[in-house]
Amino acid sequence: MKKASLLVLALCAVLGAGAQAIDKPVSIVCSFGAGGGTDLVNRALAEGMKAALGVQVNVQNMPGAGGGIAQEYVWQKPRDGLTILGCSETNLMVPANGAHTTTAKDWQYYWAGGSPGLVMVPARSPFKNFNDLVKFAKANPKKLKVAAAVLPGVWSLKWLTVAKAAGIETTILPYSGSAPALTGVLTGEADVLHISVGEARGYLQTGALRALVATENEALDTGKLAGKIDPVTKYFPALKASLPMPQLLGIAIPADTPEAVKAQVTAAFDAAMKSEAVKKILESQVATPFGYSGARANEVAKAMESKFSWAMAELGIAKVDPATLGIPKP
Repeated sequence: MKKASLLVLALCAVLGAGAQAIDKPVSIVCSFGAGGGTDLVNRALAEGMKAALGVQVNVQNMPGAGGGIAQEYVWQKPRDGLTILGCSETNLMVPANGAHTTTAKDWQYYWAGGSPGLVMVPARSPFKNFNDLVKFAKANPKKLKVAAAVLPGVWSLKWLTVAKAAGIETTILPYSGSAPALTGVLTGEADVLHISVGEARGYLQTGALRALVATENEALDTGKLAGKIDPVTKYFPALKASLPMPQLLGIAIPADTPEAVKAQVTAAFDAAMKSEAVKKILESQVATPFGYSGARANEVAKAMESKFSWAMAELGIAKVDPATLGIPKP
C-alpha cells in the first residue's frame, strides 16, 4: 500500500470513526492570476498536499475584487475540505475593501512564507536610484505610473504609504496580480514596478529590471541577484512606524470547518511544508519559510488585517470603516 494511503488511514483512525476522510480531488481556488507569488506557492502546496492526502489537488485561478471573488466562492462551498482558498496577505484587506463580509476571525489560515518588496524600474528607465524617482515625482505630480498589482493589495498599499511619507503623488495602475503588473512595466505601460523580489527574480537576473529600494525596515541582501539594496527607511525613517507590511502566501479554509476535516488539512499542509516542491518554490521566490498553521497563523492574520485595514482608512481607500467590522485599531 502506498505511504500516502497509509497516512490517510492513520489520520482517520486518530480522528475517530465518525471522521469523514478527504477521499476526493481537492481544489485550491487561488485568489489571484497565474504566475504570481500566490499562484506559484499554491501550486507547490498542492503538490505537497497531494502526496499527504493521497488524492489529486488542483489549483484553479479565480482573480477579482482583490481576492473577494475567490473568498465568496470558497465560503459558499460545503465544509468538507475539498475546496480550499488560495490566499495572500491581500485577502486580509478584502473586508475593508467591501468585497466580502467575512474577516480574519472567520477563517483558518495556513501561511507558507513570504518575500520582501522591491521598487524596480526597467533597464531603460532614467531613474538610477530612489532619489531620482522621488525628485521626478515631486516635480510631476501623478505623472509617474506605478504597477503594484491589485488595489488595495500589499504592494499598492505599501507604495501609497511610502508615497505619503515621501510627499509625492503617483498614479497606481492596478492589475489582477504581480505577473501582469510585471508585464505592464516591461511593455512600457507603467514606469515603476512594486512587487516582491521573488516574483521579479528572473528579470532582475537578466538585468531587464533594476532595483531601487526595498520597502522594508532593513537592508535586503540579494547576493548575486541584485546585490545589497537599501531599505526605504534609510530615506524616510518615519516609515518604521508603518512597516513591516509583509507578504504572506498560503491557503485558508472557513473557521467553522469540522475539526476532523481541519485536522486533515493541517496535517497535509505540515507535510507539504517539508516537501521538496514547497522548499524549492520558496527558495526561488527568495521567501522566508513560515509554515504557520493553527493559532499562530490566525494571530498573524488578525494582526495584519488590523494594520492593513486601518492603513487603508488613513489613506482614504477603505470602502468600509474597519471599526464597523470589529477590526481593532493597531
